[in-house]
Amino acid sequence: MARLCRKVVETPIQCSTDAFYKFFKKQANFLPNVCGSVVQTIGLADGNKSWVNTVGSRKMIEILSSESSRDTAEKIKYVVESVDDRSRKITYKVLEGALLQQYESFSVTLQVTSSSTAKWTINYQKKDPASENPDFYLQLLPTVNATVDIYLRSNDY
Repeated sequence: MARLCRKVVETPIQCSTDAFYKFFKKQANFLPNVCGSVVQTIGLADGNKSWVNTVGSRKMIEILSSESSRDTAEKIKYVVESVDDRSRKITYKVLEGALLQQYESFSVTLQVTSSSTAKWTINYQKKDPASENPDFYLQLLPTVNATVDIYLRSNDY
C-alpha cells in the first residue's frame, strides 16, 4: 500500500479571517464568479439542497485541468468530510474525477488561521509510486486565496 503524502500551501490574507472562512463554508457557489480562471463551475450533487458546507454535503466542481490544454476543465465530485468552526477548518474528500486515476485517495483541507493566513493541505496516496505529485493543484490555491481575498475586501465583508 502506498504511503500517505502531504503538501501544504499557505498565503497571507488581508480580509477578515472570519469572512474568508464563511465564504468557503457558506458561499462557495460564488467561486466561478470570483476566480473563474481556476473554478469554471460548481454545483450541488447527490440531492444536496444547500450551499452550506456541513459534514456529508456533496458538490461537483469544475476546475482548470492539469492537461496541457488550458481550455479544458476537470470535473471533481467531493464530500465535506469535516467542519470545525472553532479552528475555521474544512476538509473535502474527492469522490470522483480524473484525480482518482492517479491517486488512491485525495483530500484537501482549508484552515483559516488567526494569523491571517489561508492554509491548504493536500493529503494524497498515489496509486503508482511513479505518479506525479499534485503540485499543479497546489499551485492553483494561492490564486484562489488571492482572488477571494480581493473580492471580500472590495465588497466590504
